[in-house]
Amino acid sequence: NLTDRVVDLVREGYDVGIRIGGAIDPNFVAVKLATNRRVVCGTPDYFERNGIPRTLDDLQHHNCLSFNLQGGQQRGWYFQKNGKPVTIRAEGKLDCNDGELLHRWAMEGLGLAWRSTWEIQAQLAEGSLITVLDDYALPQYDIVAVYPQQRHLPAKIRFFIDYLKQIYARPGYWTQAV
Repeated sequence: NLTDRVVDLVREGYDVGIRIGGAIDPNFVAVKLATNRRVVCGTPDYFERNGIPRTLDDLQHHNCLSFNLQGGQQRGWYFQKNGKPVTIRAEGKLDCNDGELLHRWAMEGLGLAWRSTWEIQAQLAEGSLITVLDDYALPQYDIVAVYPQQRHLPAKIRFFIDYLKQIYARPGYWTQAV
């Protein structure tokens, strides 16, 4: 089951979940699969019409596309400024609870998006999306497999996680064109 919402693995009967960033319940085990890098991006057309943000403060003058699951942008966009973490409450005219829709809006030049590089690698390679604010060293978040703590881990879960680790560990996996 693929969903953008946080699933209650135990209550909904899932063996394992894949999560990106965020705190993990102490009753769960998290196994790192890969590192996730997020960037602010937009189309060349968007930047031609609206200018290129050079500082984090410039984001207030742009239509920042936001992703939410509960009627408002969740946590904000994360950056580092002068070596310290900064959270920006990116504001815009459009928000949604569907990552694919947000991606489509960005591709249509409707605003700036804060996306994972693995989601937009093909568009970055072809130049249809361009990253900005790269100097603000956006923090990286781990992509983890999570499962409830158990005395004996079932073989199917162990094999599945080992398989994902093997796939994601391949050189260039996250940067090759899809």
